[in-house]
Amino acid sequence: MIQRTTKLIVCVMLAGAGVITSQVSEYRTVENPFQDDFEFTVNSDLQPMVEISGVRWSRFGVHVRGDRDIEPEKDMPITVELGFVNTNPEGVKVLVIALFEDTYGNPLDRIECAQVNAATNRLKESTQKFKVSGRTLESMQRVYLYCEIER
Repeated sequence: MIQRTTKLIVCVMLAGAGVITSQVSEYRTVENPFQDDFEFTVNSDLQPMVEISGVRWSRFGVHVRGDRDIEPEKDMPITVELGFVNTNPEGVKVLVIALFEDTYGNPLDRIECAQVNAATNRLKESTQKFKVSGRTLESMQRVYLYCEIER
């Protein structure tokens, strides 16, 4: 009885470890440029988990600066936060464009981030500042992302 319980515990632990390992390293290989639509709201992070021409895109976030409440009648300061790992032997430039959309996919606003220089085999994070209308931020329920890698 004890052997069977021990075997069961070991099997559960190994299965759990396998799930954790597979979740950590799962990047979907996609074409360059990458384009896709995601459910998304302000003050949240998205993990695209795609590999584009050897660049792994791990993070996209949009946050109101200073933990402010969204005021619909004002332009609000936001940050767009990006995270990449370049697995290429040489550095690359990464261009990200985000189209904020409402629930139905109607465009609300467009943000073009400054190109990010990503050195090889290192996490590159970029935080960029913009102003977007509070009404757009309140209405945003989706984001359409475009990402292009240049050598």
